[in-house]
Amino acid sequence: MSQSPTRTDVVFVEDKRGLAAAVQAIGQAPVVGFDTEFVGESTYEPQLCLLQVSTPERILLIDPLSRIDLREFWLMLTAPGREVVSFCAREELLFCLRYAARLPGSLFDPQVAAGLVGFGYPLSHTNFVRRVLNIDLEPSETYTDWLRRPLSEQQLRYAAADVRHLLAAHRALIDRAERMGRLGWITSECERLVELVTESQREKRWWRLPGISRLDGRTLAVLRELWRWRENRARAANLPPRRVMADALLVQIARRSPRDIGSLVALRGMARGHLRNAGAEIIAAVRAGLSVPDEKLPALVAAVRHDDPPQVAILVQLLTIFVKTIAFELQVDASLLAATSDLQEVVRWHLGSDDDGPPQVLTGWRGEILEPVLVELLEGKRSVRVGDVTSPSPICIDVCD
Repeated sequence: MSQSPTRTDVVFVEDKRGLAAAVQAIGQAPVVGFDTEFVGESTYEPQLCLLQVSTPERILLIDPLSRIDLREFWLMLTAPGREVVSFCAREELLFCLRYAARLPGSLFDPQVAAGLVGFGYPLSHTNFVRRVLNIDLEPSETYTDWLRRPLSEQQLRYAAADVRHLLAAHRALIDRAERMGRLGWITSECERLVELVTESQREKRWWRLPGISRLDGRTLAVLRELWRWRENRARAANLPPRRVMADALLVQIARRSPRDIGSLVALRGMARGHLRNAGAEIIAAVRAGLSVPDEKLPALVAAVRHDDPPQVAILVQLLTIFVKTIAFELQVDASLLAATSDLQEVVRWHLGSDDDGPPQVLTGWRGEILEPVLVELLEGKRSVRVGDVTSPSPICIDVCD
């Protein structure tokens, strides 16, 4: 595995010749650090402003606004056999999908890895570097204007700092994980992150809208059509979807399902000029949703359960205490071990209300830790008690006689 050198040259790339050299340098490195600077507040998709790549020999700062063709860069970065080290990597993975139409051959997210070997999760980049490498960084350029050109020397210095320590941290985390026997955990979690990002681009994203937990199938059909209208309108105008219409108003229109312009504009929030002008399109979307045949109505949102008996919430609270206790003992962040939704699935599965087989949290490395004890706890074969109240982890899990 490669480590960052003590001194690393920083190269700013803004022309074809520089890019060719950068692509060649990446091609010679089996492991690279990767980060991006982007602006996403005012456009439909985030606007890429700077690409940062670290190799063992240099840091490459590549300007995507300089009108150079970056296709070879993206293909080289995501080539099979190359490991990409990217901190809090979700946005970087999305950029890979957007520009390379594929994900890196292998991903290592140091933020995730740190949470699995006792450093905490989620850490900011500054705290991460301090805890893992004992290095203090200068304050970051969180509110800088990355679209403005030319970039200042301070901006370039901060951008380089985002990837300067990634390879050294990668090596340190790998070494620590090997000593703790957790390298497989990290590999599994990074693969899971890649799967989640991929699935997020395939799933019905309108299901993530707030306030839809009690909508029936017909109203959901209307909401789906309104969401499609908003996405198309936002894409055409290159605006964030919520700038076209707020989520709350989208859901409110679906609930009311107005059949005519007069009923639509009477709703609170419809006074904005561009929405009034789009009234015919909105009514058409509502009518499209109302005309969906009954057999093709969307199902109720899977994540929402209205039929849970009251003991589900109580048992989930009990399992949460256990998970936090075992996470503390293992030096793993509890949020990486099991989320509340994971524990809800475990309880429902145990009660027989889910027949899809064991929940995912009871498989893989999590299952090795949690499955025996969670099941025994739900079967009454283990008990929870308070031990030493002065201990950072005062809860004890006992085997019942």
